[in-house]
Amino acid sequence: MIHPLAGAALTALMLSACSVLPQAAPPLTQHDLGGGFAPVVDAPLPLRAVEVTATPLAAGLAMQYREAARPTTRASYAFNRWAAPPAQLVAQAFARLLPLTPAATCRLDLQLDDVLLEIDADGRGEAVLNGRLRLSRNTEVLRAQLVAQRVPLPRVAPADYALAQREAVLRLAREAAQWSVATPACAAAS
Repeated sequence: MIHPLAGAALTALMLSACSVLPQAAPPLTQHDLGGGFAPVVDAPLPLRAVEVTATPLAAGLAMQYREAARPTTRASYAFNRWAAPPAQLVAQAFARLLPLTPAATCRLDLQLDDVLLEIDADGRGEAVLNGRLRLSRNTEVLRAQLVAQRVPLPRVAPADYALAQREAVLRLAREAAQWSVATPACAAAS
């Protein structure tokens, strides 16, 4: 038989232990670029293919950010991730945004160098999408250039970051479409 004081002490000890147990982690939230993409041009582009790749910095599922106070350090949201690697998400969006011409001879390649949320010293954020566009026909590179899209966020939060990256991808698709149409070697070959 347990002494009444020992029972009360044991009960108090068990109740206090419950308050120091770690809380369960919040569920993991996966973000993508959303749906409902419509072509950015009315007619098919003089492109037969579009390929999107990524450097190792932009290849994972982590939603990365950089704060002005630590300009050389990348951090990742603990409970938010991309639903697929950014290159795959951009390729899926480009497939809907950039209508292709199967008989065309030109190809568009995008290498993502950076997919990041930058937070300035005042706590404002911008989605950053940097990369390299290359337009080629067969093995000849017709055009190549660095591209950079920066989209301000209404507030610094993972969901707003995903929406801003969606806008950056839309802007980049419009730029790529104009670029391919304005390249005589592609437009003439289609």
